[in-house]
Amino acid sequence: MALLTPLEGSAGAVKSLCIIYVIRTLSLLLLACSTTFLFPSFSPLGYDTSSTHITGTDNLIGEDGYTTGFVERLVTALTRWDAIYFASIVQNGHRWEQEWAFGIGQSYLVNGFQWILALFGDYEMSPSSQILFLSICSCGSHLVSAVVLYHLTTILFQAARPKETSALGSSGETPKIVAFVAATLHILSPAGIFLIAPYNEPVFSLLSFLGYWLYSYAIKNTAFDGQHAFINEVFLLLSGLLFGVSGLFRSNGIINGVLFVFEVSQSFWRLTSGTNPAANIRLFLISGVSGALVGLPMVWRQYQGWLEYCTTEPSVQRVWCSKTLPSIYSFVQSHYWGVGLLKYWTPGNIPLFLLAVPTLYVLFKTSLKIISIQSPDPTSTRLYSLDLKHTNKDLLFRLTLPQLLLAVLAITNYHVQIIARLSSGLPMWYIVTAAAFAQTSTTGTKAIESKDTPKSGKPADEVVSAEGSWARPAVRFFLGYQVVQAVLYGGFLPPA
Repeated sequence: MALLTPLEGSAGAVKSLCIIYVIRTLSLLLLACSTTFLFPSFSPLGYDTSSTHITGTDNLIGEDGYTTGFVERLVTALTRWDAIYFASIVQNGHRWEQEWAFGIGQSYLVNGFQWILALFGDYEMSPSSQILFLSICSCGSHLVSAVVLYHLTTILFQAARPKETSALGSSGETPKIVAFVAATLHILSPAGIFLIAPYNEPVFSLLSFLGYWLYSYAIKNTAFDGQHAFINEVFLLLSGLLFGVSGLFRSNGIINGVLFVFEVSQSFWRLTSGTNPAANIRLFLISGVSGALVGLPMVWRQYQGWLEYCTTEPSVQRVWCSKTLPSIYSFVQSHYWGVGLLKYWTPGNIPLFLLAVPTLYVLFKTSLKIISIQSPDPTSTRLYSLDLKHTNKDLLFRLTLPQLLLAVLAITNYHVQIIARLSSGLPMWYIVTAAAFAQTSTTGTKAIESKDTPKSGKPADEVVSAEGSWARPAVRFFLGYQVVQAVLYGGFLPPA
């Protein structure tokens, strides 16, 4: 299979990823724009006219019933659902209380670019140009995050390259193949059109993947006794900062703070046992500061909300101001958007739960697979097509825990259908799915060299292949889902 053909170095992988990305992006844009273009012939106003109010293109529909102007049509096709709120916040700030459910990160991007433009003259971005700029940021972030995921996978498994010839290729080829497939799966993410539109997910994914890459590098290069180089401390701090900044785009970025709980706990345990005190004191402090950086931006945003709504006369203060922990985000999510424990569990939302099942299945399936290899059992030395004999399995578990927590929260607290979007910022399910896909997609070879026949009576390679057979239908679903999603999104039709 061409997808699994070993590539010539990182440069070749990046080139191939760029080609796949361009084809995928142009295809989804064509679908979304075509729907926006054709939908008015069935209904002159479409499903909703909010997009045209935001972009200032109220005359988008011409006398012939079709849209006029390619750029106007493109911008309108991309401005759907939450993107309307994002665009409004960029243009006017948080005017209404319910808008505090959305991140402020895109406003900083636009303001930063506007500041750069001001250096070259008196340029002012129109609403449409702001949306177009954010869409370009989304596209660029999505592509770069795929490249980062490729290198993250390589780092995680760079020590798991067998010296002898492997069934999947020459020495060291298997991790490279899995890394390339994982990056490709990210490009073909079920988030689909949301990674092209002016949404927060693409930039969030890029910041998260960079944070995971820096964190993984630091942990892999820390010895069992805590001995580490100064660069490890720098990388830990930078990863915490990146996770924190990602929280300005999507609040679930704060979940990544759990990564630093592990390192704080381990360094503290080493200290109490008297192991390498000098190195572990530094590691304990740096890990604690890094974890604090993850939550600092969100705390700062809550403080801004408190200043705006809770420093007025008590008679006009909002009800959440009197809470022990006055959080505007928690109140807005619950009061305006119906987010809360089991609040989404209503008969009318059953179709949305069913729509989220494939994504949730993959998230739980891959999480449980990582958990299963934590066993000291010597037989748990493989992650599908990947050799784990020299890989830090504890690190894999750490990186999987935010994914598992988010999947549980999606079922119990969130609007469950958005898990397709939220999953785009989680690296481990791509990697595990890629390992399973690479194993089942390789023909004429054995994933594990063995002449033994297990108790099931089937050859070992057939058993291993069957174990990862779930990956193929999952990938097929995500590919089909993207097509349907782009058409519905372009027509401003649910689900979002």
